[in-house]
Amino acid sequence: MMNLGDQLALYLQSQAEGVIGTDLFLDNLAPTVDEAIWLGHIGGSAEFKLDGPDSWRKLSLQVRSATSAGAYERIWRAITKLLEPDEGVIEVEGNRYTVQITSLPALQDQDANGRFLMKCALIIRQVQSVAESWLDGLSQFTETALGPPWRVYRGFNGTCRPAVSWQCMSLQSASTSKGTAKLTKHYVGQIAARSASEYQLAARTLLAGLAEQVKLPVVDAYGRWITVVNSNVAMRSGDLSTGLLTVTVTGAVTAPQGTFPLMAAMHTETQIQN
Repeated sequence: MMNLGDQLALYLQSQAEGVIGTDLFLDNLAPTVDEAIWLGHIGGSAEFKLDGPDSWRKLSLQVRSATSAGAYERIWRAITKLLEPDEGVIEVEGNRYTVQITSLPALQDQDANGRFLMKCALIIRQVQSVAESWLDGLSQFTETALGPPWRVYRGFNGTCRPAVSWQCMSLQSASTSKGTAKLTKHYVGQIAARSASEYQLAARTLLAGLAEQVKLPVVDAYGRWITVVNSNVAMRSGDLSTGLLTVTVTGAVTAPQGTFPLMAAMHTETQIQN
């Protein structure tokens, strides 16, 4: 089973936040190093009960410094690099991760040598973009509508801001004719902006664009368009820069060839009989 703590330590080393074994450690910290950062496994209850235990971990992130200002600056610099990776996600040895901070850094008691300690808790989670034509069509519309510096995550919640994270939450099907069905999907996009003004502008832009566009182009085996049925935005209570955009889309789906029962036999007559 992969050690996700090792993966995160490798990423921090690649970001010049320390050298593993010198001033960057996992679980065990050298007592003689004054300026150090280390990760520790803290266990605890399952946050994602249906996900495999090898896909996420709870970790502590701690720093030690000769001054309180040094500890504060170093832990927040590391947190920023974990939450705002240059590539949108943390990439290590071909694997992709996101990090969620579950408790903010707090100054601990000074150790016996008078060094300052700061500590926070986080969850690292392995992620992978979802390859699905309708989701891709919705994501491409979002990228075009908002433009840089907005990022769009497909199938999981990213941590960079500004960004929209799209996920399919439910789907329904209804038969319309033999071999054809009407498929309805409900998507939720988490809008995470850097300010209330930026959020309001993004939400308005996406709602207006979806209302005007009506149909979104897709590339799949069933058709070239999906129809936008409705869309709405709801802000999260107490958070002025984050909200949820809900979109319902429909499209026709044709059953693949070979799924219908074949005729047992065929008989032909060469002459018409009266």
